Amino acid sequence: MVNCKVNQIFLGEIASVQNYGAFIRIPGCSAQGLIHKSQVSSAHVDDVAEILQKGERVWCKVITVGDDGKIGLSMKYVNQGNGTDLDPNGVELQRDMQKKKTAGKYERKAIHLEAVLNTTCTKCGTAGHLSNDCFMSPDGKKYELIPEVEEEVVVQPQVETNEKEKEKKRKQKKAKKKQKAKKHKQGTDDTDSDDKEVVKKKKKKHSKDQKKKKKKHSNSSDNENSSESSSSHDVKAHKRKRSESLEKRTKKCKHSKSKYPDR
Repeated sequence: MVNCKVNQIFLGEIASVQNYGAFIRIPGCSAQGLIHKSQVSSAHVDDVAEILQKGERVWCKVITVGDDGKIGLSMKYVNQGNGTDLDPNGVELQRDMQKKKTAGKYERKAIHLEAVLNTTCTKCGTAGHLSNDCFMSPDGKKYELIPEVEEEVVVQPQVETNEKEKEKKRKQKKAKKKQKAKKHKQGTDDTDSDDKEVVKKKKKKHSKDQKKKKKKHSNSSDNENSSESSSSHDVKAHKRKRSESLEKRTKKCKHSKSKYPDR
């Protein structure tokens, strides 16, 4: 126990590890110090062996030194990286000690129900309520509450439920068929409208072609008529010339007969 004081910080070696804590070798001291599992870390620790191992070196702080030579150590008040004191004034240590003391003294109190009044009714003579709150009639008649009649739950057989499910399935199938029929009708209507438009376009083209042909035919017929008229005019002129030449010949013949009668 030489050179071992409270709030002393040192780097010690773990001698042994138990479930409730770990024993540390203190340099310059023959006795070993104990680190309780509550002083290993600020978090809750169930098993110290899961965190500390034998032979490991850790920074420790002397918390208590008992008259019987027991030394209490702590790791959570020391920085394990550089060994600095995280609680130099001992405030957090005092809080932990107060919590332990209050936890030991705290006892659960029994719950007492005091809902019943310590009085007796002057009307009915029963305890627990006043006469103003009493439902007892002045004649002394007592009334009992009518028990509630539980409604009988009729259990429907599974056959009806199966039939209902079948009807639902049939209705769903019918609805699907109707939807498909509507879609098919819409598709056919669209195709019919497209066909009608194509037919109209073809008719328009045919009518245009016919009009063009009629114009061509009319022009050709006009040309033919003009040519026929010109040819008929030529024929008439030729006939006139021929008739004139015949008339001239007949005149000559008559004139010659008149000059030469003997002939």
